[in-house]
Amino acid sequence: MKLMALLDEVEQFIENSRRLPFTEKVIIDADQLLDYLDQIREALPSEMEEAKRIYRDREKIMKEAREEAEQLLEEARARMARMVENHEVSRQAQGMAEEVVAQARQIAREIRQGANEYADEVLKKIEEVLEQASANLEKSIATVKNGREELKKMKGHD
Repeated sequence: MKLMALLDEVEQFIENSRRLPFTEKVIIDADQLLDYLDQIREALPSEMEEAKRIYRDREKIMKEAREEAEQLLEEARARMARMVENHEVSRQAQGMAEEVVAQARQIAREIRQGANEYADEVLKKIEEVLEQASANLEKSIATVKNGREELKKMKGHD
């Protein structure tokens, strides 16, 4: 993920910047930091597109699961119709049809549940990445603001 790499670079940039003597303040090259922020802004839409793609994939999986369940139900109905032809077999067919329908519903539930769990895991990972990116960005901005304040104070003492 490009966003995480950019945030790592910003972190390295801040850690490698010169420090003001006797303080924890850092002198930051504003142009370089602004360049990093521009790159992060460019990376965010691609991360969002990835989240949308995952959501679309989830929808596709859900649709396929419904279609498969419908197909299984249709097969069960067709099988039941053929078995009704014989009265003796009719009772067996009813039981088997119900079993097939129940099995089809169970399979559909499992597929739906699996698709939902997969989508939730992926979206959770993206949410964590975006939250971390936001926290790192806020930290970087605060560091820049503090650096600027220190420069203003130093400028005022000249």
